[in-house]
Amino acid sequence: MDDVSPAGRGRRTRALCTTAVGAAAATALSCTVTAGPGTALAARRPPAWCKPGGALSARAMPQKVRMSDCDLRGRVVRGENGLAAAVPSDGTSVTAHALGTDGASELRIRVDERKGEVTVTAVGTRVPQGRPRQFRAPLDPCKDGAYQQEPSKWPKGATIEWHYYAGTAGLPMSGVSTGISNVFNAATDCNPARKFTPPPDVSEKYAGETGTAPNVTTQANCGDRDGTNVSGWEAMPAAEPEILAATCTWYQGSTTIESDTALQAQGKKWWPGPQDGSSCPAGSYDAAAVTTHEAGHMLGLGHVEGSQHSALTMAPTVAACVDDPATLGKGDYDGLIALYGARTSTA
Repeated sequence: MDDVSPAGRGRRTRALCTTAVGAAAATALSCTVTAGPGTALAARRPPAWCKPGGALSARAMPQKVRMSDCDLRGRVVRGENGLAAAVPSDGTSVTAHALGTDGASELRIRVDERKGEVTVTAVGTRVPQGRPRQFRAPLDPCKDGAYQQEPSKWPKGATIEWHYYAGTAGLPMSGVSTGISNVFNAATDCNPARKFTPPPDVSEKYAGETGTAPNVTTQANCGDRDGTNVSGWEAMPAAEPEILAATCTWYQGSTTIESDTALQAQGKKWWPGPQDGSSCPAGSYDAAAVTTHEAGHMLGLGHVEGSQHSALTMAPTVAACVDDPATLGKGDYDGLIALYGARTSTA
């Protein structure tokens, strides 16, 4: 049985889906659960796919469903590549991202209690071995303007306070803090100043270390939010073996209200990044590069698909000892400016 709450309290709910398989080996599902406004949840026999226990599969759900048939709120929904999330019961919505050594997954769960609807979209991408059939050479990231936006963002001009969770593996904070700073301050290798100007109109503030782990489970799934933004190291022994990091972002309407990121502290080798003056041990992953990617999700950027965009920070894959994603490409920066506009003061 899946358990996605911080205290081990799994709750249950449900939804509907269509499946589309894209040419780039990405599988997308779009699901909607509906109940007419003001419709009471009637006692009736649930559909066969609405099992009373365990996680519900986005693949198995039909496209439209009344909540009177199967209420999703509080239940666990599983999307592609094992990624899952608890459907919020407090009226908020959630987007889950998982980054792996072989691709990435995304699960969006939008809750509209006024309309009695829950909309679920699940996407998973696996990077094929060797050169894929539709391979296109990567564009220059300093000229590639591709970006994708998520359904929510923080208010323009906001200062996002975040806490660091050290975990128990003794891994350093520097890669995490550098990665977060890189996104908010638009760090880049595309010019001598090593930053895009002006930066986006949203800021970060480190609020200290916390003993509370990110709201990401041992399976790298999204649990229940607690009102605090936390990023750091978390042992996730039940996660898919390829998982490097997971980010869970909760939002109300189109406004983000919380975001947590966990880097896999168990079974992976990590390098803080070149900012520490060290070289990368073979088979290690750059913590700053992975965190920069995840912080892009925190601010509302989605993955950019296609081999031609693989040099951008928000490409859905990262290789060992590669620090390129730690600095933004043109599309990463353009996406942040589209979301937040330009910061008028850098003080």
